[in-house]
Amino acid sequence: MAKQNDFAAVVAANNEAQAHAQEIQQTRVGGLGGSDAALVLKIGTRGLSALTVTDIKRLCVMTGKAEPETWAGNAYTNAGHAFEDLAEKCLPFGSFGYEREKYLEQKLARNFKTFAHADFVTGENHQDVVECKFVQKPTDKVIAEYFAQLQWYYMLGAKNVQIYHGIGKAEPFELEEGTLDYIDRDEATIKALLAGIKTLDEALDNGWEPVMPDKMAISDAPEIVRQAFAEMESIKAQEAALKEKKDQAAAVLKDFIEDWSLTGLVAGGENKHQVIYTRASVTKSFDAAKFLKDHPEYNDRPEYWKASTRSASVTFK
Repeated sequence: MAKQNDFAAVVAANNEAQAHAQEIQQTRVGGLGGSDAALVLKIGTRGLSALTVTDIKRLCVMTGKAEPETWAGNAYTNAGHAFEDLAEKCLPFGSFGYEREKYLEQKLARNFKTFAHADFVTGENHQDVVECKFVQKPTDKVIAEYFAQLQWYYMLGAKNVQIYHGIGKAEPFELEEGTLDYIDRDEATIKALLAGIKTLDEALDNGWEPVMPDKMAISDAPEIVRQAFAEMESIKAQEAALKEKKDQAAAVLKDFIEDWSLTGLVAGGENKHQVIYTRASVTKSFDAAKFLKDHPEYNDRPEYWKASTRSASVTFK
């Protein structure tokens, strides 16, 4: 009976996770969330011209011009969920309790929502956010990479923001180290985020629309595509090097055959698939019309020039 209950709990947890993933996916249409903070920060500091193809595609989803991609996740996605489950058990939430996967929103634009899905909210009035990240990077690099997202929570009204960073094995999940760090509010970043929201909102008011180009820089493509491109380029370089070696070897064989007046080379021995290198034929063109014009006496003697038409091709071997 216990095993059946365990199985039912796993099924219920999976269903809940899938429902939550679908909910997050739907909020990507019509709004920008915490995971889009770096995009918004880019607009706020450098303008719309700084957007990459990936950024444009995200805005196409936001404006309803493209469907959100379905993402089944990978080992690190699953490890991230396991890390959040572990955080729920071990983080010191105190007497105020907590809420998990809390949806936060502030009305900061006319044309789109600005929101976030906080991993945990706690503290008095549940205005303290704890963001969980399970990645193979030192804590300082994780904070730098997700700094815009962490300040996004402050922009939405959070009083305090912390990051719980875990390092370990993804499959099977195993936590080796977990660090809880407080993130100070940074007014300059928040100001830039608000400027990005305003710039995008006003552009949409004035008729600007994100348009996907027909070509994409490989640097903007997903990591798996960049890896495939790099592998293809490596193989092409190897092919070029092999062709150069092949041409050099062929030149040696050709010179040898010609120097010795051979018709070819045959691979013998135990080689079942014998490779024959033959002397190349030499082809020269023969203009029968011009020949007969220069030598009319041969008009009635075709056996001397053997042309069945007014021009012919003769091959000398």
